[in-house]
Amino acid sequence: MALIDLGQETKATGMSLNNSILVEIGGTIKRIELSNLRDVINAGGENILRQIAWCIPIKQSIQSSTYYGVEGNVSMWNEYKQMSGRYLVTNSGKAAKLSPVDSGYFFDGTPIDESMGHVMFISPRLYYLVRNDNVTGIPYLWLSLVPIGGDFIGGANNGMYNCIGAYKGSMSGNALVSRSGIAPAGSKTISAFWTAAQVNGKDWGLTDYDQRRLMAMFGLSEYGDTDIQTKLGYGVCGSSSLDLWNTVATLQTGATKSLGDDWGKMDISVVNGSVTGVNCSRVSMMGIEDPYGWYWEDLQGVYCGNSANSAQNGTEIFIYKGNRLPSDDELKTKPTGEYRQETRLTTTGFVKEIIAGDNFDIFASKIGGGNRSYWSDAYYANDVGQMIFWGGSAYSGVSCGLAYMDASVPLTYISANAGSRLAYYGNLQFVEYNNLN
Repeated sequence: MALIDLGQETKATGMSLNNSILVEIGGTIKRIELSNLRDVINAGGENILRQIAWCIPIKQSIQSSTYYGVEGNVSMWNEYKQMSGRYLVTNSGKAAKLSPVDSGYFFDGTPIDESMGHVMFISPRLYYLVRNDNVTGIPYLWLSLVPIGGDFIGGANNGMYNCIGAYKGSMSGNALVSRSGIAPAGSKTISAFWTAAQVNGKDWGLTDYDQRRLMAMFGLSEYGDTDIQTKLGYGVCGSSSLDLWNTVATLQTGATKSLGDDWGKMDISVVNGSVTGVNCSRVSMMGIEDPYGWYWEDLQGVYCGNSANSAQNGTEIFIYKGNRLPSDDELKTKPTGEYRQETRLTTTGFVKEIIAGDNFDIFASKIGGGNRSYWSDAYYANDVGQMIFWGGSAYSGVSCGLAYMDASVPLTYISANAGSRLAYYGNLQFVEYNNLN
């Protein structure tokens, strides 16, 4: 049998539980299925986790400082980032990698024609586990490329990837698109946005709550800090809550093309009449442009109860499965099919603690923080609003961030500063750019 150079073999970006990996046991190379590895991890505890996962201690209960740190196998986080980035994805799900340093080009330097599809951020399935430390009792968020006994984000229809619009959603005809050089769309109901996404095909929809959890995990993994604005950039809104809307509404997507798959910001000047923005910027999280501080983004996959409905008291959070919006009957009762339920606060303030728990839910569980302490983001809710907006708008200033949400309005709500972001939930086919057609 010929020798195999494992270092030269094709990299995998996902695995199923019956797949195997090679391990060294007592000086001998053995194979172990991921399902068995998961059981070993659960039995072995933290020492094994630190070898195959990175982690963030969620210190919200013991400190007001936003810095938590990152521990464990940080090199695996770097590997995850190398597997993630911007692609051009056709309506049928063919995906061709863009240049990691300039999203105006394919990987080999050929200029892209964005009309062929959508510029999307793609990342591998991310496995996570929340486990309390035996000594301190602090919950640790563990993250990995391989199963570690908890759950995962990514992989609709048995796929292995997350596929999120790199840019905020814009309209091209009657279709919602993710392309550069266009002003984002606002002033639509979530139903209108979802219908526009479906024009691209049945596997297209809007970003969902799971993908927002994913973005929060990304921010914590990169900086070990809940204050994303201080670390990455304040966003279009800047660091002061000023009325910049008439100016920022004319900005276009794609300002961070030259950042490619990197993390970073592009400082901008925003002047709206006599008002001048402070510390305004366009930001990119590994290829996801402006996830906060420009337009609110409405989400599918989640809605809240309404105290006016006889079957609800208004504190419910319903997190459901499927590329769809809830029906009128579901809005009055509960989701059909697979779902889980959490409890929301019906007050407003800065987030002191999030729910976290086994699913690392990023809804506020305690109010009383500040704009530069605890989670550094604001929270709006009441007992009747069912829509979930995330990230904050250009009016919001230092209230914005990855844990900033508004759950105070109905699903029929329309606002010029409330938009959406495209997502793809089908199976992807990775191809060279000349095979996209």
